[in-house]
Amino acid sequence: MGETTLFNGLVLPTAWNIDDTSQFVSIDSSGLKVNYTDPNDYKTVVIRANNPIPSQCGLFYFEIEIINEGKNGIIGIGYCTKQNKHKRLHAWKYVEDEENKENKSWGCAYHGDDGYFFCSGSGKPYGPKYTAGDTIGCYLNFRNDDKMIFYTKNGINLGIVCYLPNNLDGLKNNLYPCIELRSQDSSVEANFGRKKFKYLTMTNDDIGKELWEACWINSKTFDQYVDELKNKSNDTLSLTSLGKAYLIIGKYEEAYAVSTRLLEIESKKNCSFN
Repeated sequence: MGETTLFNGLVLPTAWNIDDTSQFVSIDSSGLKVNYTDPNDYKTVVIRANNPIPSQCGLFYFEIEIINEGKNGIIGIGYCTKQNKHKRLHAWKYVEDEENKENKSWGCAYHGDDGYFFCSGSGKPYGPKYTAGDTIGCYLNFRNDDKMIFYTKNGINLGIVCYLPNNLDGLKNNLYPCIELRSQDSSVEANFGRKKFKYLTMTNDDIGKELWEACWINSKTFDQYVDELKNKSNDTLSLTSLGKAYLIIGKYEEAYAVSTRLLEIESKKNCSFN
């Protein structure tokens, strides 16, 4: 379970790592649903996905449905390195071992009990609290110069929470989607892409499957698709696909320009009917 591949055979995070379980956590047969059972809310448990984000991916996105926030709502959602699986998310700092690049240590998380975002050992107010019935998405972008993380709540973008320093590039192939639990009877379920995302920007609606996959992967294929679509500046379907692609990869100025062009075309059509 969990070796499902997408995007030209890349092995992606597809389920939770059963090796991260403890006496306080159970993972169901799908590998996606996690329950926390510590009666004292004492032990913090961090669970990573089964596979790291492959270096070929320029971005990654996953969602967590909060089935039950539990007694105190302490749930964290984010990314971490393998080395940090036994540490609390908000205590993690970036540590680099020049002798062994695999010893790099880093983690970040958005917390449901207070709406704070924690990264590199410090926290700050970020978004609304989240509870049972909410779906939280986590977006990581390595492909642009402005490397960034943002979250979504129930399909709504909450805004960029941080920009990442360039020296984090070395974390590729050692960075995992993860959750932190320390709330009695809490329960969450992950969606790594098997189901349609609540955040529709990350779906392949209004965009071809090949272009959608190219958005996720650092490759020349994406640039080729973009050049072809740019040459169809009067075709609304092509422009819609182009705008969606720019949104997926975080090129918001370019997406805005495409939206402006679509509005110009629509305006001309309306004028011709008057």
